[in-house]
Amino acid sequence: VNKVQYFDLAEKTESIGILVAINPTIISSKISQEILKIHFNIGDNVKKNDVLFTLDSKDILRNIEQIYAELKYERQILDILEKKLSLRLSKVQNAKNLKKQNIITQDNLDGINILLLENQQQIAQRKYNIKKLEILLRENTENLSFSKVLSPVSGNIVNIDAQVGALTSKGKVLASILNNKSYEIETDLRSDLVSKVKLGSNVEILKDNQIFSGKVRGVVNLENIRTGTRKMRISLNHILPNNLNASGTRFTLYISVGDKMPRLLIPKDALIPIGNKKIVYVVDKGLAKKKFIETGVSVGDKIEILKGVEEGQLVVTKGNENLIPNQEVKIKRQKK
Repeated sequence: VNKVQYFDLAEKTESIGILVAINPTIISSKISQEILKIHFNIGDNVKKNDVLFTLDSKDILRNIEQIYAELKYERQILDILEKKLSLRLSKVQNAKNLKKQNIITQDNLDGINILLLENQQQIAQRKYNIKKLEILLRENTENLSFSKVLSPVSGNIVNIDAQVGALTSKGKVLASILNNKSYEIETDLRSDLVSKVKLGSNVEILKDNQIFSGKVRGVVNLENIRTGTRKMRISLNHILPNNLNASGTRFTLYISVGDKMPRLLIPKDALIPIGNKKIVYVVDKGLAKKKFIETGVSVGDKIEILKGVEEGQLVVTKGNENLIPNQEVKIKRQKK
């Protein structure tokens, strides 16, 4: 038996949807170098961070080697200049003391100060050179990492626009990947029903006895005059298995229409057809009572009851086909 209960549910309409790909992820080169190797082919599935292309890095490595040498030289010169600065500061102080004793002239003191300023200027120039070289080193180190073109997503390669031995340029498109999450389901729904569908409402998605879920993402605001339908886009809450994620795959959809409202539901197993009518058996004080019912909308494995039973009653769902009216029955309790 099952208890007759109210559930807050919206009416559902059935439709056929087709899996469509959203814009693919574009893979482009971030440096200008020769393509040495292509690691995958069109149609291959790749994982995030898989190496897709290997680009030549000899020039970049030479640049890095040269930058390291220049940095070493500039730092050595800076070290010498800073030692020289220490001596010049001492010499300036001595000159100031001699000037106070009128042993040297003001011109002599000015000349020593000018040499100090030149020394400080040289130090500033070397620090500037070192800063530029450090920036250049970071840029080349980053370019070295770009010589391995990695996949930013997991998905299926749908296009490769590159050849081994070709010189690629910065920004050139190398490949396109359809992300495993870059799919939606598109369906055509009657315009009168579309007007009752709320964005974000739940959608039940069925294929080959597998059940998935999604949400209504958007509706195209253009009616097909010939069919009286509008296109609806449904986003998926799941990553589809590989055997179902090809563009064009058809799914059965159950889309919620209108507002949720209390609906009195019973399991479909409780129904017994008699001609063009339906009955259920209700357990009342140990007796099986036959009830004629009127049904409403179907909701999965349950059905709405418009008339015939009341909330809280127990309807028989197993063994009901062999019952006769007012037959004595016992409810068998099953261990969970």
